[in-house]
Amino acid sequence: MDTLVVGLLGSLGFVLGLAFAFFVIYRHHLRRLRRANRQRDPLSTVTPARRRPLPFHMPPRWLAIRSSNTALVRSVLSPNSVPATPWSEALARCRERAWFVSPPVDGWTLIVGSRLPEAGQDVDHLFRFLTQLSRELGEVHFYSADRVLNFHSWARLDDGRVTRAYAWAGETLWNEGRPTLEERLLGLRCRAYGEEPEPLRYGDVPPELHNTERVILLARRWSIDPVAASEILLHQEAVESGNEDEARE
Repeated sequence: MDTLVVGLLGSLGFVLGLAFAFFVIYRHHLRRLRRANRQRDPLSTVTPARRRPLPFHMPPRWLAIRSSNTALVRSVLSPNSVPATPWSEALARCRERAWFVSPPVDGWTLIVGSRLPEAGQDVDHLFRFLTQLSRELGEVHFYSADRVLNFHSWARLDDGRVTRAYAWAGETLWNEGRPTLEERLLGLRCRAYGEEPEPLRYGDVPPELHNTERVILLARRWSIDPVAASEILLHQEAVESGNEDEARE
């Protein structure tokens, strides 16, 4: 009997040791991926230097919908969707209370405009809006980044079901689903409901600022980079308008 107990304990110790070894290897691999990720996406310039800067700043919030059916997207958003508008004009007018729909880029459609709900104003309304939109259009992504207040949010839905969502506006308003690998690689800090921010040490970057700066990088991994997509759309407009010099820049 004693021999059996010793054998079982030995087997248990072997399994636990193996599990611990796998855990250490996984953590080491995750650190390497995070370091590589920082090298690929320097935050000093979201837009690579080889690209010419956009004539307008990206809106503080936007949608990315996995669809190339512009007519369907417009019909779902009607009557608040503005008629077909050049993307350069949409970016310039994105503060208007309307929705501006982009032409498709790589199978994705962008939507901007202050008509889009904001988590800090009514997170329940944002949830209902995104859920209904996803039921109609399938895969829907929402991103928001207020660089003044450092309020931020992101959400990913598929066929009306939230697979991941997080929203912060002075407190955690929405935290649903398990954090994704992309969020962990970007070092995003998602607080639980009611969790108080910890005191910062000298030189620390507030997690809220860290998250806000990386919303666009999360969009790049989950869906499509809105800056790169806007560059493509502006280039297409320049070509179609016959402005070949601007298109070549």
